[in-house]
Amino acid sequence: MKVWSKFFICIYLLFTFHLPVEAHNNAIPKQAVNIKRAANIKDLVSGSVFIAYGWFDTSHQKRPLDKSVQGGQLVNFVQSFHVDKYLKGNGGKIINVLSTGIEPLPAPLNPINKVYPGPMAEGRYVCFLKPVLGTEFYTIVGGWQGVYPVYEGKIISLEGEGFSEFNQLTLRQLEAKIKSY
Repeated sequence: MKVWSKFFICIYLLFTFHLPVEAHNNAIPKQAVNIKRAANIKDLVSGSVFIAYGWFDTSHQKRPLDKSVQGGQLVNFVQSFHVDKYLKGNGGKIINVLSTGIEPLPAPLNPINKVYPGPMAEGRYVCFLKPVLGTEFYTIVGGWQGVYPVYEGKIISLEGEGFSEFNQLTLRQLEAKIKSY
């Protein structure tokens, strides 16, 4: 009797701890992130599930896609965005953000960066985020329209991309402006 119980315990432990696990890389979508620009601030705010202030880590996961553009291959990147404060919505302290970029990286002024921005540089930002359907990831709404670096406590609107109405606002002023939409 003892032999059979040991046998079943061994089988149980074998299946419990040694089942093959799907590689996490497979969870990263195989399609490029589709960036749709917001027509106005109201659309940017309403299209965002979360608007959060925080900082990005370097990208910690990537998945090459089956498409090349302008001498580089498209790649989906996943980055952790560490939330210090939610300006809209409420969620966890870390949001996994998915973006599509090109490897090798194009020159900074190359217009292809507007379509495929890739991972964000480390730093503090306010980001407008929405879920990527069917995944655990979020993406930035409107591409560069949904990213606002924060420098010395003030929001910076990226020239030609961000909404100038947000430029030089404090976080408190931005939060009030967002709530007015």
